Amino acid sequence: MEELKKSIGLRCTFCHSVLFALPHEKYAPLHGSLIVCANCGRENDVTSLIFVVKAKAMNIAEDYADKLIDKFQKDLKKAFKGSKHLKFK
Repeated sequence: MEELKKSIGLRCTFCHSVLFALPHEKYAPLHGSLIVCANCGRENDVTSLIFVVKAKAMNIAEDYADKLIDKFQKDLKKAFKGSKHLKFK
């Protein structure tokens, strides 16, 4: 399960920087609000950035699930390799 611990940060839509100019340290922007990129100075919609992060997280989860399914299939084939009653295609 350690390989599932990944960090996905918000990135500026325009310059792909991870640095944003926030008013104070514990600032948590609301959906629909705008945050300014500290690199290029352009405003980014927080909701759009969160959608991008969710999509990346789903891709990571799907890739991991595919790897688990492949491993499970290989393990099943290996476990029942000499069986007369079970055949795998």
